[in-house]
Amino acid sequence: MKQSLCAITSNMEISSGVHLMRIKTPDIAATAQPGQFITVRCEELILRRPFSIHQVVIESEAEQSGIALLFEVVGKGTLWLSQRQTGDEIDVLGPLGNSFGIESGSRNLLLVAGGIGIAPLVFLAQQASSQHHVTLMQGASTAARLYPILPLPDEVRFVSVTEDGSVGKKGMVTDVLPDFLDWADQIYACGPVDMYKAISLIADSRQLTAKKCQVSLELRMGCGIGGCYGCTINTKGGLKQVCRDGPVFELDEIIWEEVRI
Repeated sequence: MKQSLCAITSNMEISSGVHLMRIKTPDIAATAQPGQFITVRCEELILRRPFSIHQVVIESEAEQSGIALLFEVVGKGTLWLSQRQTGDEIDVLGPLGNSFGIESGSRNLLLVAGGIGIAPLVFLAQQASSQHHVTLMQGASTAARLYPILPLPDEVRFVSVTEDGSVGKKGMVTDVLPDFLDWADQIYACGPVDMYKAISLIADSRQLTAKKCQVSLELRMGCGIGGCYGCTINTKGGLKQVCRDGPVFELDEIIWEEVRI
């Protein structure tokens, strides 16, 4: 974990209110793992804002390497960040938290994203696709809210699901999930709590505990390093902090009816 001022190398609005930002931060790029996050100091706001590491970009000149963030403008912090320009410097702390884990015997990995929850799963898909079969599913309300066509490894199968049926399969991403359960050795998910609860119900009905479904929780944090207990959740193993013990948890570890995000 390191705190530093990092230069923005690009900042693009890739769909309405959704930005893809690249940051030059070689130290984080060299050590980050899929599922981890950073925090950014946004203007004069007291609390730093957490962002999943969306991609790692390794350059031939190591000092030019960096990471990418994919985020949606939802408040003052993300609005401020969306307005930064190429060459601006931002205060970054990371990498933080734990990462997704792949069992040694797993071959087929199913990644399930709800909306902007695709952010950490692209990094996982990029890293895992060289040695595993990866299917990345994203659900969104309409075609305009789906992940744009950006570089994914050719080996990654991308499945889109829209509520209005404008692209891909029609419905919720959890409606399509059962079609892939027999194929998947492990499942990874990131999205809203209601999506996790739906996956949990499917897992219970299909007795999927052996598949090791891992989820990434997107929770408002205070310090981001385990000092303030502002992101505490209740699990079957007791109280845990998303920033320090997560953000990746086993699906069946969390008491979902008590989670509020």
